[in-house]
Amino acid sequence: MRMIRAFDSPLELLVGPRHPLAAARRLTPRQLRRHRIWVPGIAARSEWAEFYDQLATGFDLRIDAAGPHFGDEVLLDTLADSADVATLVGARDRYVWPADHDLRRIPVVDPTFAYPLSLILPGTNPHPELRGFISYLEGLPKLSGTVWLPSWASPHGGTDR
Repeated sequence: MRMIRAFDSPLELLVGPRHPLAAARRLTPRQLRRHRIWVPGIAARSEWAEFYDQLATGFDLRIDAAGPHFGDEVLLDTLADSADVATLVGARDRYVWPADHDLRRIPVVDPTFAYPLSLILPGTNPHPELRGFISYLEGLPKLSGTVWLPSWASPHGGTDR
């Protein structure tokens, strides 16, 4: 087996129309302080638990992992009905919600928060179609500007570039 870095997924804040940040075109980490960012169901001692711990500590954010994750529909319904709940989603993640939810995806910048995604591949005899898939991933646009990655994914231990 071998692991390769696939791409860094930039994160966006997802909020409902009544959230105080709903009108923003972009947000900085400083603007996210004091706001509850709900990421339900973070598994203790997991890679993504470490990611959110480092993110919260590094930027003084309020990441709330309370409750199980009952599915995207429940999360999206909660955001649509709330004036104070937000979550983080990948900019390339696809979510579908009813038009009356009026949810807003807002990029986080200066730095951009990014979750590093990797592929685990067979060390020998890879499927011949994997080369095309890996080439596709290598061709994805690289993130520009200042990017924050967790210490385990960044040669500089946090903010990169």
